[in-house]
Amino acid sequence: MAETADKPLNVQIIGHSYIRRLHEYCDKNNILNLRLDRDFCAVNFRGKGGLRLRHIGQTSGGSRHELFHFDVVPDVVFLQVGGNDISAHTNCTQLARDIVSLAKYLVLGVGVRLVYIGQLIRRLPFTVCTGYNEMVVQTNINLEAMTKHVAGVEFWHHRGFWASLAYLGPDGVHLDCTPSHSQPMRKYLRSIRNAVIQAPKFLRPV
Repeated sequence: MAETADKPLNVQIIGHSYIRRLHEYCDKNNILNLRLDRDFCAVNFRGKGGLRLRHIGQTSGGSRHELFHFDVVPDVVFLQVGGNDISAHTNCTQLARDIVSLAKYLVLGVGVRLVYIGQLIRRLPFTVCTGYNEMVVQTNINLEAMTKHVAGVEFWHHRGFWASLAYLGPDGVHLDCTPSHSQPMRKYLRSIRNAVIQAPKFLRPV
């Protein structure tokens, strides 16, 4: 914890609707700061439904996409992106390369000390193109391989989402967070929380 002796880690959780819905779940259930000590970190969410990588590349008036405009450079960014970018013609190698390029931009261009890339998660077949889940798996394999030796970038595995697709809600795309079956969202929250807890051992020096 020596890394946070002077001030809490500035942590930004950024991504598509999974992050927006996680934020809403935390608000609804009064889960503050991922239940982490504020002397250790300050957590903020930036989620946008339907987010795709091409949206991130678009600028307005020369400014970065709103999700990546920081008044204060974060210490840690957790990225959950790429799930909306897969289509029938997706090149999984190129998609992984684009995600890693975004992470490297945050490290080298913005000065973020650690960027986590969250593992892409499967969806029910009726909601997506043929082969979607196979491309999710291949993209994750590529991401893990491409980040092995990139300073300041870590690939983060979401445990417990691979035995079946029972974690999905009625829409077949998002994690179930209904009152009677909110375990998948709680599991996702714990996964990201664990990533934040482990951040100090991965942080690049200031």
